[in-house]
Amino acid sequence: MADATPSTRSFVRLRGNTIEVFGRSLRLPANRLARMGLGLAFIVGGLLSFLPVLGIWMLPVGLLILSIDLRFVRRWRRRTEVRWGRRQQRRTLLGTTEPTPRELANNRWRRFVPFARR
Repeated sequence: MADATPSTRSFVRLRGNTIEVFGRSLRLPANRLARMGLGLAFIVGGLLSFLPVLGIWMLPVGLLILSIDLRFVRRWRRRTEVRWGRRQQRRTLLGTTEPTPRELANNRWRRFVPFARR
């Protein structure tokens, strides 16, 4: 049976009080203050990432939750999505991926011959 949702390549989708991340939907509180408190709690937890349970992964989740209610965070998120989408589109059109640092280092040494050997 076909899905009712269109297939897109986005990892995150906001729909009202629901966030879909990697195909899983998470319901958030309907109360604006509760959502903002939850978002701030995730950001504080991300800043305390040196503790065992908390991690740096909490920062983007907190910003994502805050982007539902705060205009400037929403703008930042949308700009980031547009930049990421354009980058992915360029990569697909070119059919290449960016080289790894190791490949760059290897090519750098192969490409430039030392002056003494010329």
